[in-house]
Amino acid sequence: MMVPDKPLLWKSSAILLGVALPLALVGKGLVAAALLLGLIAGLMATHGESLRATIRLVYESRFTLLVSAFLMALAVGVAWGINPPNSADKWLQMAGLALGAGLLFVVLREMPGRYVELLLDALLLALLILGVVAAVDALTGNVYLASALHGADKATTPYRLNAMSSLLAVLAPLAWARLLVLAREHDRLTPRMALVSAVFLFVVLIVAGGRAGWVGGVLALAVFAALAARYHGLNIHRRHYGGFVLVVLGALAVYALAFGWEFMWQRASIIGEANVGRGMMSGRLDVWMKALQHIPDMPLFGIGLMNYRYLPNAIDLHPHNWLLQMLLEAGVVGTALFLAILMLIFQTFWAFARGNIYAAAAFAGLVGFVISGLANTSIFRWDWLVMMIFVVALGYRAGWSGEGQKKRRKNKLVQRDVLAPPRLRKP
Repeated sequence: MMVPDKPLLWKSSAILLGVALPLALVGKGLVAAALLLGLIAGLMATHGESLRATIRLVYESRFTLLVSAFLMALAVGVAWGINPPNSADKWLQMAGLALGAGLLFVVLREMPGRYVELLLDALLLALLILGVVAAVDALTGNVYLASALHGADKATTPYRLNAMSSLLAVLAPLAWARLLVLAREHDRLTPRMALVSAVFLFVVLIVAGGRAGWVGGVLALAVFAALAARYHGLNIHRRHYGGFVLVVLGALAVYALAFGWEFMWQRASIIGEANVGRGMMSGRLDVWMKALQHIPDMPLFGIGLMNYRYLPNAIDLHPHNWLLQMLLEAGVVGTALFLAILMLIFQTFWAFARGNIYAAAAFAGLVGFVISGLANTSIFRWDWLVMMIFVVALGYRAGWSGEGQKKRRKNKLVQRDVLAPPRLRKP
């Protein structure tokens, strides 16, 4: 019988998981395949008491309890909603994502530290490579490249790269953190090269053209910079603020060069598109008003997952706002549970961010996810929701293993041992 090569399995899992989410630019199928293969390789490499402890941690977690309650609330909305067959299919996807999130947590928590760093290296490299591809797509307008990336139906639209902005708003903070660490600890990447790479990712975020990603990315950058400056020694001077303004203006100029100055002005100013196409915010205001109009119809558990499209005279397929979509399709109960999940994550990561820069990056990435989702795609799209799952699992792994958290756990163990009754103390 062949004995699995655990280092090879861990290496394969780290690389596959690292490159998976950036592959969203190429297609959801590749994302799913890379995630699945990465999970399989990682699960094959796990073993022993540590694995049992991790599974027990997942089983006993408050987070697991909240997610289970959230799924049950969604199930009630599915049963009582306006189109149960459609909602049942989406609910199964959400349940599958919850199971996948648990498996990802197990794999990342069991993954040795050097392979977590390899995962971050793979993520960074994949983002930079696909950033170059996205920039070439935007600047050249090559129909063959655009067709290969987005499909023939979207090859010529100037909106084809919009999703890339939101993707970077969520994942770029992890890349920025890795660049900062590499610049400090390794000779192969100088601080200047790290800064250029970080700026490049931000420029691509702007040039991709997704305004939800613009806002989410700027706020994610602000949060990451603030946390890194306060807790991780990132030096920010006045000239950096001026440099940021110049980078934004330069990125908008590149965006204009790619898609035209008039189009750039319409997108950047918002009011410039008042009489163009669907109007300001690409018609988002009408979509949001339609969703608000129907929230009182079934307020407790909602109309069912992804059932907005079946409302009378529905505009678009979903409300383009995660909070409105939650209130409409999951009701007040489902929304409250989802907000409780988010609050628990942010509270945990706020503590982790002080001791580990990757946890700080994950906190910033979650800010990018929440803000981008206020005008982005459906919250119940698996390829979008998996962004949040990935950042949470990786951020917890990094934060849990940070030096600050290790010291806190050690102090708790010592304190518990000292205060225990004599018959329970360790010999």
